[in-house]
Amino acid sequence: MSLAQAKGLEFEFAPGNHDVALGFGSLRVSIGNSSIWSDEEGNGIPWTWIDLLEQLARAWPFLKYEESAPPGTYGLALLRTDHFASPDFDFEPSAQATRDSYIFRRRHNLATGIEGLYLPNFSLLREGRNIWVVSANIAKLLDYAQTFRTLSELGEALARQVASGSQQERSRLALDAWRNREPSLDATLQIKLGSSRLVAEMVPQGENLATYFEALPNAENDDECESSLLVAARMSEAIPLDSRRKILDLLRTRPGTGLSTLLQQIASEAETKLPNYYLHRPYKQGEALAQWARERFGIAPEAKADPQQVLERLGVEVTQHHFGIAMIDAIGCWDHRHGPAILVNLDGRHAQSLVGRRATLAHELTHVLVDRRGSLPAAEVFGGIVPRHPEQRANAFAAEFLLPKSVAVERIHKATDVARTIERLPEQFAVSRELAAWQIINSRAYAELGNDEKALLRSWTPNTDSAWFFR
Repeated sequence: MSLAQAKGLEFEFAPGNHDVALGFGSLRVSIGNSSIWSDEEGNGIPWTWIDLLEQLARAWPFLKYEESAPPGTYGLALLRTDHFASPDFDFEPSAQATRDSYIFRRRHNLATGIEGLYLPNFSLLREGRNIWVVSANIAKLLDYAQTFRTLSELGEALARQVASGSQQERSRLALDAWRNREPSLDATLQIKLGSSRLVAEMVPQGENLATYFEALPNAENDDECESSLLVAARMSEAIPLDSRRKILDLLRTRPGTGLSTLLQQIASEAETKLPNYYLHRPYKQGEALAQWARERFGIAPEAKADPQQVLERLGVEVTQHHFGIAMIDAIGCWDHRHGPAILVNLDGRHAQSLVGRRATLAHELTHVLVDRRGSLPAAEVFGGIVPRHPEQRANAFAAEFLLPKSVAVERIHKATDVARTIERLPEQFAVSRELAAWQIINSRAYAELGNDEKALLRSWTPNTDSAWFFR
């Protein structure tokens, strides 16, 4: 039978007639036209699938609620290739990091639970209201709710097959594990926070975990305990405890004003303007969205954009604070209890300067427009432990929104003194030299520049992992 589809994710399970209590049958897994698990002819694989039922039951809470990979790793690459090394870090992993990486893979890669049969990676990693499904040759972002309905139907199909056979101790335990796969509320929140140490440090002794993080579902928005406090605590785990508590206290004071009609309207429009996620890199999405946004908000190509004015026009409160740390540049919150609001950190590595604050607010504008109903449904910590793809998209949006490439290219082509023209761009558009340099370097004009101009731009980009534009 063909089970429910989730935007291209499909399971086909045909029950067999022997070893029924061990879940024997033929199983095929695919996304669209691409097979993840199948035989050489693209058909289902005949096997006893009780292992998969047991794996689904064990991993269910983590597939459903865990969004953070072990520190120092890039979760998608880890799940897709089994390689620990992160492109962002150059170090030999510690024994603890290797252990955490192994546990993470076991929880999220369904293939690791199948004994006696080699299967390609089939991993899932949640990202807000979306979920990544990755294998060796596939990486797609799907709807979380639909995908879990599909996984649930697969589990139920396997459970029916196991239950229809003569009961054995193993089949009985597998069925019990599947029927009791949902974690308690406290367990759910600890998984969402991603660290038992974080819970132990932050939550006062005797305090109710759900109440402290305002993570109780309500009638208006029963969104699986989503809470801006919960998200902010998880994403800011790397910063000192006092700063984390200060951030949470600030978030608690933000009133829930609700989304303005204009924000809802423009956000709906913005989502339709994004190029297909599976065909374009995140930076392409960010550029396309920024070009549309400038036009939608009536900002002429040569004009200096004001992201704070745009945010406030959409009904998003912008406030400035001193967090006492440099790592975090801003916190965005937009759950049903707080916001929508952007809290800018005047001590932030970038936000302490005027041009950095402008880029920070342009970055946050991206999340407000297209990530509230997707990867970041409650909050975002700019500089914290955040999903990579939405951050790459927001960085590219900020650069293009503040300084359109087309304007930079046109000015360079018309210039009699190219170096002087380049030097004037940061001041005219109120952006950092680094942002301006990356916009030119990543444009068609760069190849036409002389060695002196190229050297000038490279001197403005001392860090290859630019905070404002990277691919």
